[in-house]
Amino acid sequence: MTRKLLAYWAAVAIVLGTVGALEVWSALGETQTWDEGIHLVAGFTYLTQGDYSWNQEHPPLAKIMSALPLTRMHLEAHRTAPDGKLRDEVQYGIDFLYRNRASGDAILIAGRGATMLLSVLFLAAVAWWTRRRFGFAAGLLAVTLCAFDPNLIAHSRYVTTDFPVTVFYFFACVLWVEYLETGRFRDLLAASAAFALAMATKFSAVILIPTLIALYGWRWAQRPKEFPWRRPLVASATLLAVLAVLVSVLYWPETVRCFTTDVPRLDTVSDRGNLVGKILFRLGRWFHLPAHRYLWGLGAVATHNSGGHPSYLMGLRSETGFWYYFPVVFAVKSTLAALLATAVGLAGGAWLAWKSASRGALARFRDIPPMCAGLLFPPLFYFGVSMTSGINLGMRHILPVYPFLYVGAAAMMARFASDGRAARLATMAMAALGLLQAAECARIAPDYLAYFNPLAGGPGNGPHYLVDSNIDWGQDVKKLVKWLDAHGTRRARVYYFGNAELRYYGVDELGFPGPLDWKGWADIDEFAVANVTPLQGVYVPLEDLAPLRLRQPIAKIGWSMYVYDLRKGKR
Repeated sequence: MTRKLLAYWAAVAIVLGTVGALEVWSALGETQTWDEGIHLVAGFTYLTQGDYSWNQEHPPLAKIMSALPLTRMHLEAHRTAPDGKLRDEVQYGIDFLYRNRASGDAILIAGRGATMLLSVLFLAAVAWWTRRRFGFAAGLLAVTLCAFDPNLIAHSRYVTTDFPVTVFYFFACVLWVEYLETGRFRDLLAASAAFALAMATKFSAVILIPTLIALYGWRWAQRPKEFPWRRPLVASATLLAVLAVLVSVLYWPETVRCFTTDVPRLDTVSDRGNLVGKILFRLGRWFHLPAHRYLWGLGAVATHNSGGHPSYLMGLRSETGFWYYFPVVFAVKSTLAALLATAVGLAGGAWLAWKSASRGALARFRDIPPMCAGLLFPPLFYFGVSMTSGINLGMRHILPVYPFLYVGAAAMMARFASDGRAARLATMAMAALGLLQAAECARIAPDYLAYFNPLAGGPGNGPHYLVDSNIDWGQDVKKLVKWLDAHGTRRARVYYFGNAELRYYGVDELGFPGPLDWKGWADIDEFAVANVTPLQGVYVPLEDLAPLRLRQPIAKIGWSMYVYDLRKGKR
């Protein structure tokens, strides 16, 4: 190993060690987000009881990864309540975390550890792959931008599917392009493995199917002689075979049931009110497929998406979403470094187009490096499809865009840095961009989920644009406890948006009066705390907290919980 390579990996190790420490430190300071208990107990139930009926809207891979450490903690999961009725998913997760043989915090951090480990491995893979493709400078910048993006850090600490699918989506696309470049079967297997991992993590990864087809068509149009008719057959068969094997193994008890017991047929449970449901119905009827939980879950997500979900955007509320939701999210939640990287990518693309303008159109098309398409088309397509979604819940739904953005910008700037005329300026720009990203990360720490860029007014101004998992996911109960302790009490009126148990953490919570109970409001003699999502009237009637919205909060805890001083003798 050369001295330069040693220095490179030493720098990467510092980045990985720093971000790993930040993830653990911030994760220890937060309670569960809305979905984490649900995901954890679902994964634990899959592993210990073989029951895949829980949380069907997400495939099991990420949940199983997070639940694996829990199998050594002698925990219990009781699917039924004392009255014999099946628990709902939310209560099942709450009971699992807070009424078990280990503390809720110990269970949660053990589960989060799997995602944090994946994030470190992802960063190492980005550093290795980008250096191999584009050089040392590009690799170091790409891993720095990915490592210190507050949005990526925020979700790389949670037991959810959003960060894992980001990892696998990125590598499925770039490894697929490498296969298209080389034609080697080992590269096809690598791409197929990443594709299968993504499809087994989150159903939105189905976007990969048209993405990979489009990239194949692009490369075929460039070099048709390298793509005989057998090649697409082998490629598609390999992708499907690897996916089928992985899904069968992950769902093994469910897979066995489909072949040994009488389960409903897929066409009898498919909702034909959307495109995915129609496809599943046809496949089920043509091939007499059983309603395997994987296919059942895919149909459930498509139905949810077509029906929409309550959402909030810039003071407006909708049950079916906004077509411009994710452009606004990108504009206000992306770091300044990410916005600059976008500008670099656009400017670099325009420069390359101008540079080759003197050549014929066919020659220009054939000379475009395949990886340019691999880094440009997948995020654009993913973003475009996201804009058609009826589920507008947060930045986490467009996380897969960012690795492409950062690697692409790093590659473009490294190319300029290798040009003698612009090398010094490009090198300085690369260093400045990395430092800017690290500075933005440091500024918001440890409240990464609440990041909004300075152009949007920062996290304090965030609720004017977005709420829900963009800033408020029920994660700040521990910070509330510290704030109350600092003010000499654990007693407060709390309107909480989340699934952590306040009394488990020692908060003596009191309810709020009804919106028209003026005497009840007048009699309040405590601190009043409300999460910003219900304060904006999302998921709850707008009038519920109207008396609080007329006041100015005295504190914003983690930027997600607003505190109001309603004590009688406070002055």
